[in-house]
Amino acid sequence: MNILVLGGCGAMGTEATRDLVRTSEFTEILVADADLPRAQALCEELGDRRLRAVRVDAGDSAALRGLMAQANLVLNCTPYTFGLIVTEAAIAARRPLLDLGGLYNTPRQLALDEQARQAGITIVLGMGATPGITNLMARAGADQMSQVHEVHIAFATFRRMAPSPGLLSTVLDEFSPSTMRFYYEEGRFVEVPPFAGEREVEFAPPVGRQRVYIVPHSETHTLPRFLPGVRRVDVRGTWRPEIMAALRLYAEVGLLSADPVAVGDVRIAPKELLRTLYLQSERHREDEGEYAFFLHVEVVGSRDGREVVATYNLSHPPRSAWGTTATARVTGIPASIGAQRLARGEVTRTGVLAPEAAFEPTGFFRALAERDIFISEQVQMRRRFLATGSAGAL
Repeated sequence: MNILVLGGCGAMGTEATRDLVRTSEFTEILVADADLPRAQALCEELGDRRLRAVRVDAGDSAALRGLMAQANLVLNCTPYTFGLIVTEAAIAARRPLLDLGGLYNTPRQLALDEQARQAGITIVLGMGATPGITNLMARAGADQMSQVHEVHIAFATFRRMAPSPGLLSTVLDEFSPSTMRFYYEEGRFVEVPPFAGEREVEFAPPVGRQRVYIVPHSETHTLPRFLPGVRRVDVRGTWRPEIMAALRLYAEVGLLSADPVAVGDVRIAPKELLRTLYLQSERHREDEGEYAFFLHVEVVGSRDGREVVATYNLSHPPRSAWGTTATARVTGIPASIGAQRLARGEVTRTGVLAPEAAFEPTGFFRALAERDIFISEQVQMRRRFLATGSAGAL
């Protein structure tokens, strides 16, 4: 059994590849990227005979299909802009796929469910941190209930603004006025402006209590599909306080806009200019702040006539142990775990699935803990009977 890791030497893909080398039984690990020297350098650094670097253009469907034909399983760690073309190529090549996901492609990828079934393959979308671990937290909470009513997801990303081009694009897109952001409620998507839905959430130390805001994430598409009856799903996020203050200022003066403006004789999109400046200025900048990627999920439902609230928090080692790799590890490692479980045949359903429909949470959380990523759980049963609205809590 061998695996093809698309974008396997990028920020997220590198950590997925590292974990595959350390923990998997694949006989060959193909590290594919548009930057072949970078892929070769990673293979040389890791020094495992199973590694092989190959060049691929993720935007070339024919090239993708040809490369997929050499592998038994595909792990896609490329930026989310390539998600749809990679999914279509996997179906055409009849190769199972695990994808880090991305909101903009998720509805179109889910629409390929029947094609994937006909091809006899399984495609798992969004198996990173959020989406990914958060989906499994929601599933774990739902398993405690006879009916799940609400899922509230939050993340806190503590890192510098531009550790990689893809991660910079993510934070700028989250709060751009041109980005559609919404939550799910009672069968419909409710669109909101940037910085809407402010809420305080208590993350694990050292992040602690932070203000979070609604952001566009694919959990709002998949959880209502795979957790029947859920009434509300929302996702909120935040970055370091100084980054959030900067983003608010950028929004006020129009620097997050994707609409070109005239600067002399040239028309420039403010967001693209801001992105270019950050990539140039942050490349060699020292950063002494804490690095963390913490998750918080609250699931509200009912069991035996009482309301149940299940709360999950993710924590990991501090910067003194992990350095500046928190975002990449908490995203790339779950992708490796998911790919290995998919390869072992633990996912029996075919079609296009989300993590909550593909994996059993408890075993997955145990595998995360073996890699120093810890999930805590707190479940409260309340006295209130939902039918009568009486109050009280245990």
